[in-house]
Amino acid sequence: MASSKRNDLVSVAPPHSIKKFELISEYVKAWIQILMLNQKCRGIVYIDCMSNSGVYKNDEGEEIEGTPLLVSEIIADAMITYTNKQAYLYFNDLDSKKIDLLKTRIPKQTNNFHIYTEAMDANVLLRKIGTQFTTAFSDMHFLLVYDPYDAHIEWDAMMPFLKNWGEIIINHMVSDPIRGAKTAKKQKVIEKYEETYQTTIDELISFGSDRNAFETKIEQIIRDGSGRSEKRYYIASFPFFNSNNSVVYNLIHCTGHYKGFELFKSTAWKTFGDKSSLKNTHNIEDQMSFTISDNGELVMGVQVDESCYNLRDAAKYVQEHFAGKENVPNDDVWTYLGEHPVFPTRDYKNKIKDVLKREFGMKASRSSMTFLDRSY
Repeated sequence: MASSKRNDLVSVAPPHSIKKFELISEYVKAWIQILMLNQKCRGIVYIDCMSNSGVYKNDEGEEIEGTPLLVSEIIADAMITYTNKQAYLYFNDLDSKKIDLLKTRIPKQTNNFHIYTEAMDANVLLRKIGTQFTTAFSDMHFLLVYDPYDAHIEWDAMMPFLKNWGEIIINHMVSDPIRGAKTAKKQKVIEKYEETYQTTIDELISFGSDRNAFETKIEQIIRDGSGRSEKRYYIASFPFFNSNNSVVYNLIHCTGHYKGFELFKSTAWKTFGDKSSLKNTHNIEDQMSFTISDNGELVMGVQVDESCYNLRDAAKYVQEHFAGKENVPNDDVWTYLGEHPVFPTRDYKNKIKDVLKREFGMKASRSSMTFLDRSY
C-alpha cells in the first residue's frame, strides 16, 4: 500500500514505499539473471497480485514508477538475451481503472515475454494460478509479491506457493494489528485478524504493542505452511519506517532456496546503505554501553538496535560464536552467518572480515580465521 488515499488512480508514494519499490526491483534484476543461467529452469513466473496502477507521485509531486513497471522492464530486457526461456507476468488490482492505466505503460509482449492483467480479488487470482504448477508452469520458477491493501492475508490462497519451490515476498502490515486488534468491534474485522494470524482475537490483544510477537506469529505460519523444516526453508524480514520513525510494515522474503535467501538479504543491505533498515537510530550505534559478564566483570560495548543492524553487529555476531577458536575454516564462518535471518554474506564477506580484523582482533589466513577469546 503506497498511500492512505488508496483509491487514487495515481497514489502518492511516501519515501518508505519508494524504497520498497527499489528493493523488490533490484532483487528481481539479480534474481532473473541467476535463474536464466540455470539450465534446469525453463523460465519464470512473476505475480504481483495487488499491483496498483504502477504509476505514483513522490512527495514533491514528481511521477515515479512502481514495482510493476520497474520489474516488467527488467524482465523484458532480460528476455531479449535469453530467447530460449519464457517469462509470464501477472499484474492484478481490484480497481479496473488502475489496471487500465497500467496496461498503457507496460512493455510490449514478445514470443517469450507474456503479461496478463486482471481486475479481481487477489486471492481468487492466486487460487487460479496455484492450480497450474504441475501443468503449464512445470520446471519454472516463480516470485509472488503479496501486498494486501487491508492487511488481510488469506493463507489458503498462498498455500500452493508456500509448498512449491519459489520465492514469496509478503508485505506484513504489522502496524495495522498493533493499532487495530485491541479496538476491533465489527465481526468482519475480528475475522480478518484471526485469519491473518491464525489465532483468536484475545491472543492478539494480549500481544499489545509487541511487534516481535506479531512478526513471530506470521513467520511460524509461513514455516508451517511450507511443510519443510527450519533448515530447509528460509525466511528473511526487514522493517520499513515512516517519517515518525515507526515501523509501518515488514517485507518478508520466504523461499526454499538458500541462494534466494542470501540474495534478498544482500540486496536489502545494499538498498539501505549497508544497514538492515533506514531507521533513524540517532547515532545510538556509536554510544557505549556497559554490562556485567558471567564472572562479574564490567564489559564495555556498543549498543545494538535489532531494527537497524550494521556491519559491526554482523561481525560481533560472528565473534561471539567463534570466540577463542583457532583456524576456523572460512566456509564454517560464512555458513553460520548465512543462516541468520537478517545478516548478509553474499557480496559482504570482505567488508565483514575487515570489521572482524579491525574491531575484534580476528586474524585471517587465506582459508581460515582465528578469533580472540573474548566477547564484546
